[in-house]
Amino acid sequence: MRFTLTKVLTSIALFGGCFVPVLVDLGSTHLLNDLWDAHARTHLVWMISSFFLIFILGMYFLWIKNEEYTPALMSLCVLVGYSISAMTISLYGGVFLGEGGVEPEPFGIPINVIHFSSMLIIQLISLILLYREQKIDTN
Repeated sequence: MRFTLTKVLTSIALFGGCFVPVLVDLGSTHLLNDLWDAHARTHLVWMISSFFLIFILGMYFLWIKNEEYTPALMSLCVLVGYSISAMTISLYGGVFLGEGGVEPEPFGIPINVIHFSSMLIIQLISLILLYREQKIDTN
C-alpha cells in the first residue's frame, strides 16, 4: 500500500463528501425530522446510500487497486454536484437548512457550504498534484 499526499487528500475529500453526510443526515435535522415530506426522506435515503457506496468503491480503488484518478473523479462528481445545487438554489426554491434543523453558520455562511467547498478545494488540489506528478513521470 503506497501512501502519497494525493491519496490522502482524495481520501479526505471522499470521507468529507460521501461519508460525513451519511452520519449527519441520519439524524433529527434531516431523515428523522418530522417536518420533512415523506418523499423528500426517500430521496435522502437514496442519496446517502449512494454516497456511502461511492465512498466504499472510491476507497477500494484508491487503496486496494492503487488507482487514483477514478476515485478522485468520483469524489469530484459528488462535490461539484453539491456546488451545482448550492449555486442554483434560488432557481428551484431550495434552502440550505430546512424547517426544524439547526446548523451553525460561521461568518453568516451555512456550514454545509463551508464544508463541501473545503472538500472540493482539497479534491482539486489532489487532482492538480496528481496531474503534475504524472506529467513529471512522463518527461
